[in-house]
Parts: sequence; C-alpha cells; structure tokens
Amino acid sequence: MYDLIIVGMGPGGYEATLTALRMGLNIAIVEKDKLGGNCLNRACIPTKYFRTGAHLIDKLPKVNEYGILIDDYQLDYTKAWEGKEKAIGFLRRSLEQLLKAKKTPVYKGVGKVIDKNKVEVTKSDGTKEIIEGKYILLGVGSVPTAIANIVPDGEYVITTEDYMDKLTTLPDEVLVVGGGVAGCELSYIMNKYGTNVHIVEIMDRLLPSPIISVDISRYLQRRFKQLKINTYLKTSLKEYEIKNGKIHAVLSDGTELTVDKILLSVGRKPNTQDLDTIGIEKDEKGFIKVNEYMQTNFENIYACGDIVNSPMLAHIASYEAKLAVNNMFNEKKEKADYSLTPWAIFTAYEIGHIGLTEEQAKSQGIETVSGYYPFTYNEKAVDEHESEGFIRLIFEKDSQKLIGASIVGIGASEMIHPLGIAIKEGYTAKQLHEFIYFHPSLTEIIGHATYDLAIGPLFKR
Repeated sequence: MYDLIIVGMGPGGYEATLTALRMGLNIAIVEKDKLGGNCLNRACIPTKYFRTGAHLIDKLPKVNEYGILIDDYQLDYTKAWEGKEKAIGFLRRSLEQLLKAKKTPVYKGVGKVIDKNKVEVTKSDGTKEIIEGKYILLGVGSVPTAIANIVPDGEYVITTEDYMDKLTTLPDEVLVVGGGVAGCELSYIMNKYGTNVHIVEIMDRLLPSPIISVDISRYLQRRFKQLKINTYLKTSLKEYEIKNGKIHAVLSDGTELTVDKILLSVGRKPNTQDLDTIGIEKDEKGFIKVNEYMQTNFENIYACGDIVNSPMLAHIASYEAKLAVNNMFNEKKEKADYSLTPWAIFTAYEIGHIGLTEEQAKSQGIETVSGYYPFTYNEKAVDEHESEGFIRLIFEKDSQKLIGASIVGIGASEMIHPLGIAIKEGYTAKQLHEFIYFHPSLTEIIGHATYDLAIGPLFKR
C-alpha cells in the first residue's frame, strides 16, 4: 500500500509530488494523458511561449531605433508551433526524469476512486488495475465549457485545447467567442501572427471579472482597437452555418461575419464526471466539496486545483496541493487562505494584480485612496520602448496601508509579487515611498506612485 496516491499530474499533482518526495513518502501517480497537465501542455506555458513571439513581432518596428536595421521579415506560425512543442517537451521530459530518478511509479490511465483507499486505473487498452493508498489526492483539473448552440467539432469550431494541440497553422479569419483571459490572450497572439480577429463578448467589457478593474479593461480595449482586433461587446453569437469550407456567423446585434474558425473560449468546468463510485460530495456545478484543509467528506481523501471551487489558476492548484499533503501527514494543520492570490494576464499588455480593487474595497465598506503612475516617464521603460501602461496602488484611507495593486505593462507579472509581500506586512504609502529603488528600474514606479500620498502633490489642485 502506498502512503499517497496522486490522481492527476498537473500543477497540483506536480507540487504534491515534490512535497511528498521531500517528506520521504512512498507515492504513486495516476495520469491519463501527458505529464504536466493542461497548464504545461495546453495552457499556461504554451500560451506564454506564443505570446513572447507575438510581443517580439510587436516590437520589430522599433528595433531600427537601436541601430538594428531590418528591412523585411516573414512570419511562420508553424515554426512557432514547433518551437512551442520543443519547449514543453523539454519540461515534460525533465519531469519524467525526476520521477524515474526517484523510482516513482506512474500508472497511465483514467483513475477512479472505488474505495476510500483504492483507485481503479483504466488503461488505454481497456484493461484495469487497482492500487491502494493510505491517502488519496485528487487533482484531475478541468475541461473547456461549451454553449448550447455552439458545438465544438475540432475543425471549424475549436476549443482552446484544440488550438494548442492541433492548430499548427493559423487561419485568415477567426471569431473568438468570449473576451475573458484566454480569449484576449489568444486573440493578441493570432492578431500579431497575421490573423484577422473578431471577439464577441456578452458582457459590457473585455476581461469581465470582479478582480479586474474597469480602467484596465478600457485600456486593453483601446489597444485592441489600435491593433484592429474587432470587439463586439454586449453581444453573442446568435447562429452560424458551415458552408463551402467557411463559417457564416450572425451576431445578436445583426452583424454578419464570414470566418474560417470559431474559437470557443467561455471558461472551464471541473473534470469530476465518473471520478468516483463512493460518494465524494460535489456541489451543483460539479466541484468537489472540501473543508479549509482541502479534505473531502472522506478523511483520507483530499482534492486540489480546478476540481474544487477556488480560483482556477495553476499556482492555486500548486498551493492547495502542498497544503493538502502537509495536512495529511503533519499534526499541525493549516487552513487555505486565498486573500493574497496574485494573477497575471499576457495579452497586448502584461497585466498583474493582487489584493483588492477599488470596486471590491468599496463593496466591503473600505474607504480608499490610490496612487497612480504611468510607465510613460519611467526611464527603464522608455529605454525598452515599453512606455505604455501604468501602476495603481490602493490604500486604506485612514491608515494608508496598501490593500491592493494593479500593474499594466512590462514586468507586471514579476513586480506584483513584492507588492503582495507589502500588503501582507501592512506597508504604508510612506514606507513604500521611502524604500531605495535601484535606478533605472521598472520598480521605481512604485516609489513614484506613492509620492503624492507620502510627501504631497507636486501640483496643487
């Protein structure tokens, strides 16, 4: 009997494996597909790879200003796709080598919990094997959500997973259904590689999430307009017809479009169907119910990642997995805390956020003041020809303690982390301002964004 069976080898399973191996546990892994899960193979990592290419294309017109004279260039998305495969292949092989070095067995197949200590593994040839463990951690991730009248077929109507797995060349014209994170990231990539992109979004703005402030959505909307990415807000796809190799689409506002593909990007749902036969409790949406320790209604079975009702982020899956394994084998239990969850988006701009937005603070009855500074006057950003974007810091009014931060622009995903530490430690605007920042650095925008609050305004109003 194993000490721990990990079902699903995505970010959660990977982190659980590292934690368990460091604790000297005897573990087994069950994975039906490629190691690394959706994040490594079809989402986080390949998306950022393609976005790096798209951003380089964006900067090519500016390289002449560095004395690099490029008169002409060609784009080959197939080469980019092959490069993506090499990158994720290297990372996947590294994981395989680690497991081999630690003599950790990987059971290839679909795992199903058939007893509180038993997992049945159904292999690709239909044969089954049962393994036993003292503890079980479930981390099987999520799958794309569909809309009733839009049926993915893998050819004309594709999901984000189809995009990463199958789309070795890009079509001329695409309709993206859903202006959320994935929709905006992939729209920018396709646009820079030469595809004419249309986004249809039923809400009144791009990135329509409570954790994303309205001013960020508007800022991105303006950039998309400059890039000639067509956006249709408060609109839906009413109907479509596939004819002569093309898709004829009609939007709810009456707009008619002819495109080569429809990319369905309307969210994901937990992959919990047929996961067990023993009655692990789930909510009405299929999420596994867990307590603050990531424990299910069976004391030795835990769950993490997209199958529990927490933010669907790879780093959250990793955090929950590590928490779960520690809670299984340590006397001192630790509760999950999502209050300082950083997130980042990689689209026409890099966007990062942590803590509360002004809207969220207001809804909680917290009075706020904010500090703002654009990248326009940051010397490092100017050097990099990356002077678009801004930082907004949210402070509790009376104490002037930092409670939230948003950054749009170069380095946003990296700079957001020290601001999370500042929130956790209760730093004030004055403390942030008085820190000595290296010059020239992007991080100097933090000091400039706190100037008015810590010292006083330069220009009297």
